[in-house]
Amino acid sequence: MSKPLIYLDQNIIGLQLQGIINLSKRDDVTWVYSKEHFAEILRSNKSEKYLGVLDAIDAKLLDLVLDDNWKITGEARLIENGTPYEHYDSYIEATGDVDFDDSIFDPFQVWVNGGGDEGPLKDLSEKFAQQILRLTSDLPFDTTEMTDQVKQIKPEFDSMIDEMISNGNDIHKTRAAFGDQKGSIGSISGEKQIEKIWEIISPTMHGADISCDQFFGFDPIDKQGCGIWPIYLGIIGCNSVLDILGFQAEKKCRKLNKIHNVRSDAGHIAMGAYCSAIMSEDKRLVKRAKAIYEYKEIGTSPILVIREANKPIQPTADASAD
Repeated sequence: MSKPLIYLDQNIIGLQLQGIINLSKRDDVTWVYSKEHFAEILRSNKSEKYLGVLDAIDAKLLDLVLDDNWKITGEARLIENGTPYEHYDSYIEATGDVDFDDSIFDPFQVWVNGGGDEGPLKDLSEKFAQQILRLTSDLPFDTTEMTDQVKQIKPEFDSMIDEMISNGNDIHKTRAAFGDQKGSIGSISGEKQIEKIWEIISPTMHGADISCDQFFGFDPIDKQGCGIWPIYLGIIGCNSVLDILGFQAEKKCRKLNKIHNVRSDAGHIAMGAYCSAIMSEDKRLVKRAKAIYEYKEIGTSPILVIREANKPIQPTADASAD
């Protein structure tokens, strides 16, 4: 019988580092982390310490399985060999080989969530064009046609951005347009929370032939060549939609210097879907994970770690308290 896989949110690694929680190598469970941890560790100044925690508890890396075209398949595999230090070095080497700025669309995401300002948004098309040109500059064939297409797309991109700015980004108006004039989505509780949200917003679709799965990103119309949309990408997309709607959303989703943390939270929830349980100190993350897993009938148990003054830290699998 295989051991349960317990996915640890990055904040649990932080608690272990501070000595607030006491995890150790165990024979009855496998502690799990992912490359999403590496993204967070890279942004910190404590890489050696965080990696040391993962190594000390014998945590294993859970990695997404890619196909021959480097596309996500929807499956994940546990890498039993190698240390966190070795995997982190490989991650740094791999990401360093590609001159790609994964934060390029942050201003767009922040604006849609009701935050940010016009400046970074207006610069988006130029940065996007420069990114494409950098990525194609060393290709061993003529890229003239490709660069010409980028130049043609830029005015359309600028026009779209101008329209977005003209329409404004009052998040309360956006949510009202989805049928939530009073912020009721943010207080939804109990069972089948995603379905309850859909009941509020579906009447605003005005006859559009769209399903709950499609709206929340689990079954996009354009699957980009995928027969079945990978659950990992579906969960990432669902988190973005929930940020806009205000379900267990945090203010940091509207801050340009914090949006990477929001993406990491979504990534942890998505990777946790491949495990027996996900453990976190973040109450909002645990509640959102519970709602998503329940909706997609994923068996992962969200475990909320509660820190109380002058008391030992308490993990609980009950994430439904509101």
